[in-house]
Amino acid sequence: LGGYAVEIGEGCRDVRVVGNEIADLGAGGVKVSGAAAAGDPRLRTTAVRITDNHVHAIGRVFPSAIGVLVRHAADVEIAHNHIHDTYYTAISAGWVWGYAPSVTNAVRIEKNHIHDIGQGVLSDMGGVYTLGIQPGSTIRGNRIHGVKAAGYGGWAIYPDEGSSHLVIEDNVAHDTTGHVFHQHYGNENTVRNNVFAFGGEGVLALSRGPAHNGGRGALAFTLERNILVSDGRPVIASGLSDDAAEAA
Repeated sequence: LGGYAVEIGEGCRDVRVVGNEIADLGAGGVKVSGAAAAGDPRLRTTAVRITDNHVHAIGRVFPSAIGVLVRHAADVEIAHNHIHDTYYTAISAGWVWGYAPSVTNAVRIEKNHIHDIGQGVLSDMGGVYTLGIQPGSTIRGNRIHGVKAAGYGGWAIYPDEGSSHLVIEDNVAHDTTGHVFHQHYGNENTVRNNVFAFGGEGVLALSRGPAHNGGRGALAFTLERNILVSDGRPVIASGLSDDAAEAA
């Protein structure tokens, strides 16, 4: 195929994509998108299940394609998928930069096996990538390894601009060219009970300071009961408490 194998568009609900092999694609595996916050509520997309699929050998024409892409949608489960051999991100959720209104919520990214992604072709990518405010969303129980960027990036779990109200727990992530966990900026995420190990630049980073995380006193994320393993690189690689991180 030249594009995505499956596209779930505006106004769809109660859709299941289960147990497929999706491979040898010009673009990505599964794309989900509905009306944005300012759009017609009748065109919002909800209740989608993407489970038990094998997605691999994608992005052969468009290397920036993604294994499973959720743009504007709510109540989406992405679970028990095996995603590998990509040139960019494996799973991406959210399509609103910063803290603007978003319909994306309750996206559950759980128990996927993600490996050998990026492969040194593109930068600024991750095993699991999120964007914008996403209440009720979880990244839980995934195994992510072998993330390789061309230049900067190459993170296992990458909450990007405005990623907020996420629970990130029980993941095992290791062997990345960038940090294993890298939050650009966001608010009130919970990061607990994970094993993060062997990042090429360090184990964990926050690359924007308080001015981007809701001002002084705001919590970008809370770390609880994680195991952070390094082979000599910094465990925490960026400033976490002051605006010096703005230049990171």
